[in-house]
Amino acid sequence: MKRHLFMLGLLFAVPSFAGSTTPTASTSQDARRPPPFERKSPVQLLIDHRQDLALTDAQVSSLQQIQTSLDAKNAPVKQSLEALRPPAPPDRNAQGTPSAQDQANREQARGLFEQLRTNGMAAYQEAEQVLTDAQKTQARMILESEHRSHGPGHGGRGGPPRGG
Repeated sequence: MKRHLFMLGLLFAVPSFAGSTTPTASTSQDARRPPPFERKSPVQLLIDHRQDLALTDAQVSSLQQIQTSLDAKNAPVKQSLEALRPPAPPDRNAQGTPSAQDQANREQARGLFEQLRTNGMAAYQEAEQVLTDAQKTQARMILESEHRSHGPGHGGRGGPPRGG
């Protein structure tokens, strides 16, 4: 059980806000990448894999209600995160150290990402109550697989996945 909670914790790992992204030659001031918090929630992933999990219509309906509630809870947090996004990727050569405002924004963003992670974990725990034991096991495998397929995410160290 502890291993499953640990894996779920990894699944919901908070991406670093505007951490280690390096602008490329094709990056322009107007072309902005989607924000890191736009990844699908674990509940939405369960809904998307309804056939793999053999979910009943009643289960899908319950999961959709949980997802709707999560979306409503996360909307103001995502709005706050969007407001904190810099207008363009920072030019690392232009300034040696981040300004006090940049650091304050990053700290605020970390707190908001933690809130999103907490909301997502709570919604997933609620969603698990809808699933049978066999579905829970399969759902965890799907979520682990999905997490691995995304790589390290924003602010990750990069490199090949472990064990691969």
